[in-house]
Amino acid sequence: MFILRTALKYAFSKGKGQRTSSVVIVLGIALGLAALLVISSVMNGLQTAQLDQLRALESFDVSVEPSSGNNGFSLGLDDVSGIPGIDFAFEYIETYALVVDKTSGKSTSARVRAYSNDAYYSERMAQSLHFIAGEPVGMDGVAVSYTMMNTLSLHSGDDVEVTFLKPGRTATVVPYSTRMAIGALFGSSMTEFSSSTIFVDYQWLLSLMGESSVRIGIYTQNSESVASRIAELYPDSKAVTWKEYNRALYSALMLEKALMYIFLAFMFLIICVNLKNSTRRLLRNRQQEGAMLRALGCTRATVNSIFVLQGVLVCLIGEVIGVLLGILAVNNLQALLDFADTVARFFTGSATVLGFLQFQANTSPLEIMLSCGFVFILAVVFTYMGCRRTYRHEIMEVIFNASY
Repeated sequence: MFILRTALKYAFSKGKGQRTSSVVIVLGIALGLAALLVISSVMNGLQTAQLDQLRALESFDVSVEPSSGNNGFSLGLDDVSGIPGIDFAFEYIETYALVVDKTSGKSTSARVRAYSNDAYYSERMAQSLHFIAGEPVGMDGVAVSYTMMNTLSLHSGDDVEVTFLKPGRTATVVPYSTRMAIGALFGSSMTEFSSSTIFVDYQWLLSLMGESSVRIGIYTQNSESVASRIAELYPDSKAVTWKEYNRALYSALMLEKALMYIFLAFMFLIICVNLKNSTRRLLRNRQQEGAMLRALGCTRATVNSIFVLQGVLVCLIGEVIGVLLGILAVNNLQALLDFADTVARFFTGSATVLGFLQFQANTSPLEIMLSCGFVFILAVVFTYMGCRRTYRHEIMEVIFNASY
């Protein structure tokens, strides 16, 4: 208790600007940690939303493909449904095609997809894929998005020519072209997916592509374990997780997050250097008091603990304030963005995108603990570096010379 009271007194002492220095360090740690939590939470929210959309539409949690040379699956939906951890599984076919509007002469490449009937009404897919006009089941024609309609200058009721490669009898693949009416319109939560994908009837595409082109899409919360289990039970099939399918994008997102933490780590490093210098100034101002404490019976370790603890207290106070400010800012993020938009409109006369963006902040308790632990370790190390000379001087030398 004596060490704690003395350290707290020294940390915010009025003498020679010590209190001002400590308050500045507290504010620096608090604002830095709050900024870290807000940026990390917003980035987590954006990344989580993007990855959830990829897992729902693009790659699913696990996609099972036939191995090369395999004439169909060695497993079916009934086999997959018996694997623990799978929430929903369905068959689908995917190929690539050239879509041409003969009227305007415009063309674009597109991914052709066809899902088994029940897939369109699954909970995960229905949250991200919406059919605005027409029905996906038993569809007579092709389903396109408004984005593709604008790209090809299409109108309701127009026909398009779809050309893709299908298995042939005398050749491995042969080109196949057909004219198809626009049978449905769809929209999705991913602009890239909508602009590059068309849907056709599953049974129609199956009759052209054959059983060997069928894949199985799986929704699960344990993609790694499900993929491993499928590979173990059915080695002739290839199970691809969403991380493997979106390897480039996932790596880029993780790299972006790592670089953000490295940048903010340097900011805390600068703050802790100031903490070290503040501790060293405190030692210069209090060196005679430290010597007196030793003369009164305190050991070198006790005196050194007092000065180390004062730096630790400053850090802990800054961390507590920073975490509270960060959580408060995350919980009221939209209100803060609206306020910033109002201020910008006041000075510039025009609105910004801040008022229209809907950020989803996702606070991670683990990241909060790791961030606080990193700052705490830095503070302890640099504070100790600032007062390590306490061990090097005898009592009388300090009292009579009062300088290091």
